Amino acid sequence: MSNEILTFQQPGASDGFKSSNLTGYQLGLIYQAMPANSGIGIETGVLLSQKGSSFNDTSNTAGVIKQGYKELTFLEVPLNIRYHLMFGSVGLYGFAGLYAGYALSCKMVDETTNVTQNGVYPGFTDHVDYGVHFGAGLEFFKKIQFGATWSQGLKNSTGTIAGLSTPVKAKNRMYSISLVYLL
Repeated sequence: MSNEILTFQQPGASDGFKSSNLTGYQLGLIYQAMPANSGIGIETGVLLSQKGSSFNDTSNTAGVIKQGYKELTFLEVPLNIRYHLMFGSVGLYGFAGLYAGYALSCKMVDETTNVTQNGVYPGFTDHVDYGVHFGAGLEFFKKIQFGATWSQGLKNSTGTIAGLSTPVKAKNRMYSISLVYLL
């Protein structure tokens, strides 16, 4: 579940505007380097991650979309420090790290008129997102991991919404539940 946290610079624009979680997917490959018997290691990978938010504007400040969602698809590379403890065939793990992402696509869907608009990125840096994340979970038989992650974007993306005279700033926030099978 992700949410794009928006900051409006125009007075009154945030009145009546509500953003909520958008459910998406995260698929990818992960590599874990865990030296034997140390319990600490690193993790990296390549993930296809869907982010965005659902929104509702009851005040119709922007005069455009009253209810809809924004869907962003990123190619992300995480870099984490991992720690795990094994108790027989069951273990606990935790990790913390950074991620960098590149937006592959963006679309805005107006649910009141059923119209879809594709987002436009003027330059390379407009595609880029980065942030921090933390997670923890359970490991079974040194093969199956079930965990949860919290990610917070650090980049302030700036965009415009038709009908608003000032730009809108946005940061991505994501909560995810994962199931991992280790080879």
